Amino acid sequence: MSPDERLKALLDAPPDGWVAFSEDESRVVAYGSTYDEAVAGAEKAGENDPLLVKVPPNWTKLEL
Repeated sequence: MSPDERLKALLDAPPDGWVAFSEDESRVVAYGSTYDEAVAGAEKAGENDPLLVKVPPNWTKLEL
């Protein structure tokens, strides 16, 4: 998965949720509104060691 594809997956994800990528980051394996939901979805998809990324609640105003 290219960086642009990863960014698109994050931008398309529900706000304030989680995205689970495969261990090698080649594909999205699950989305979840909570960390546990995303992990469960990844495990259901056969991915036991996913990379999880938190989606911000609002992309236009990120607070650091």
